[in-house]
Amino acid sequence: MQKEAWQREILRVVIVTGLGLALGWSAGFPLWGLLAGLIATLIMLLRSVEALFRWSYRQGPPPQDAGLVGYSVDKLIRREKNLKNKLAQQAAQLQRYNQGIESLHDGVVIIDQEGHITNFNGSAARLLGLRKQDTGQHMTNLIRNPRFTRYFNEADYGSSLQFDVSHRKQFSLQVQITQFGLDQKVMLVKDITERKRVETMRQNFIADVSHELRTPLTVINGYLEMLQDMELAPALKRAIGQMGSQSQRMTLLVNDLIQLSKLESANTEQVGTWFDLQQLSFSVVDQLQALSNGRIRLRCDQKIEVQGFAEEMSSILSNLLTNAVKYGGEGTIEFSVRPVYDGVKVSVKDEGPGIPPQHISRLTERFYRVDESRESTVGGSGLGLAIVKHALEHHDTVLDIESTMGKGSTFSFVLPDERCRVEQKD
Repeated sequence: MQKEAWQREILRVVIVTGLGLALGWSAGFPLWGLLAGLIATLIMLLRSVEALFRWSYRQGPPPQDAGLVGYSVDKLIRREKNLKNKLAQQAAQLQRYNQGIESLHDGVVIIDQEGHITNFNGSAARLLGLRKQDTGQHMTNLIRNPRFTRYFNEADYGSSLQFDVSHRKQFSLQVQITQFGLDQKVMLVKDITERKRVETMRQNFIADVSHELRTPLTVINGYLEMLQDMELAPALKRAIGQMGSQSQRMTLLVNDLIQLSKLESANTEQVGTWFDLQQLSFSVVDQLQALSNGRIRLRCDQKIEVQGFAEEMSSILSNLLTNAVKYGGEGTIEFSVRPVYDGVKVSVKDEGPGIPPQHISRLTERFYRVDESRESTVGGSGLGLAIVKHALEHHDTVLDIESTMGKGSTFSFVLPDERCRVEQKD
């Protein structure tokens, strides 16, 4: 097709210039005839180009030309038609995507790299209280929650965030932000109000039952202690002793349940007060040295103050050290509190048999047991590490567990730098 257009264009130039040359020759002026033919060819070409120019600006019909201009016009018309078809298909596809996003029960918010809203669906408007005129506003200007602001600004979106908002009604939300392309982010907003209500009911139920069990257990323990002091038959005395040990175990379980319920229902917006972690660590070790037969070795050479909750931190350290004493073999237990580049690292290392890899990720679950037979001999409620997990969340950190079979285990966490004040050595 392109070759034919070139041929027709050349043929037209040859015919017109040839005609001009022939007329000039017949008049005795061949050079002037040739020049006139070339000028006529140029005028025809300029007229076609002018028509093409006017058509390109929608100021006239497409030029009717059999040469290169006509060929170009045909190509442009076909390309424009194909482009319109593709744009129509993409618009229909985009509309389907928008309808799909709009039909989602979860909120979807599109954010640019700087944090400004570019688009959102109806569920996001309902859950976050957004309006059409909020497009272009910065996300943190519309969601005024300190935890969300910190989560958004830190840009560490490996995990989701839960928080409460109030507009017309109270919502409990879970948000997860992911990077979308090079310059956009997508924020998914899930309504967990009902789930949180059920969770709160469960926590309240456990707390209420645990509190109600305290009184009868106290009475039972009192009578069992009284019976143990009496002169009884050996078989009966042994039975009462077993009843007493199981009653004490149930009392520990009830106390742990109450403590766990308090941790789960505590206000996570509070940051706590400053306390001396070094002094607290020595105090916890002193309480457990008798249980450990002096196997705990504490290393804390500097005075370290931490912003948090001293009672919860005491529970954290006590649970980790108690587990090391019970399950960490007969070797030395190394308890270390030391500054690191991003805060203060607290670690408890034992020389026990180790933990199989498949169990490590589930150790902080309630009542999870690695070895049921071993648990029955050493006791324990199965809630210690669950308590540690929730208490560490109140200090903006998580429990890290490393274990090698036959060589021991290390339980550690890093308190963030903004929560710590370390006294520099002279």
